[in-house]
Amino acid sequence: MAVNGKSCFDKLEMLGSGTSYTAEIADMLECADMFRDMTRSEIDVLAHYVQAYKAPKGAEVLMEGDRESYLFVVAEGRLDILKQTGEASGEKKKIATVRFGKTIGEMSLLDGLPHSATAVVVEPAVLLLVTKTNFDRLLKEQPEVALRVVHKMATLMSLRLRQTSGVLIDYLKD
Repeated sequence: MAVNGKSCFDKLEMLGSGTSYTAEIADMLECADMFRDMTRSEIDVLAHYVQAYKAPKGAEVLMEGDRESYLFVVAEGRLDILKQTGEASGEKKKIATVRFGKTIGEMSLLDGLPHSATAVVVEPAVLLLVTKTNFDRLLKEQPEVALRVVHKMATLMSLRLRQTSGVLIDYLKD
C-alpha cells in the first residue's frame, strides 16, 4: 500500500494475524464500538480476517488520495484525522481525533474510492487492519458475518453524515 512509492505500513510492526493471533484480535474487536453488539462467535469469525499492528507516534496510517482500500479499528492509542486544505500549499487541517474503539477507512473499504483524509498516530497505537482482499474473502466465505459488519459500517457512516450535516447547517446560517 503505497503513495508516491511510500508505504503507509513502513513504520508499523505486525503483532499477529489469522489463526496465530485470533483470540487476541477477537478480544480487541469485542471492545470496538462498531462490533459491540455482535456475538462472540461472530467476532471470532471476523478475527480470522484481521491483522494487528503496533503504530508509533507520527506514523501516517491512512493517506488522503491513497487508492488502497482498508479500514482500521483503533484498539489502543489516538489518531488525528487531517484534511488537505489546498492542492498547492499541501497544508492539512485537523478535522477529528479518533480514539480507542473507533474505526477509520470504512468508506474506502466499501466504495473502493481513494481515502478522503490522512490519519496520523499522535499517541502510540495498536491498530486492527481489515484489507479489501480480506473483506472480500469474508463476504464470500462468511456472508452472514459480513452482512452484520456492512450493516454496522452503514449505520456508523449514517451517524457521521448526520453530525456533519448539523455542523454544515451552522456554517450556512452565517
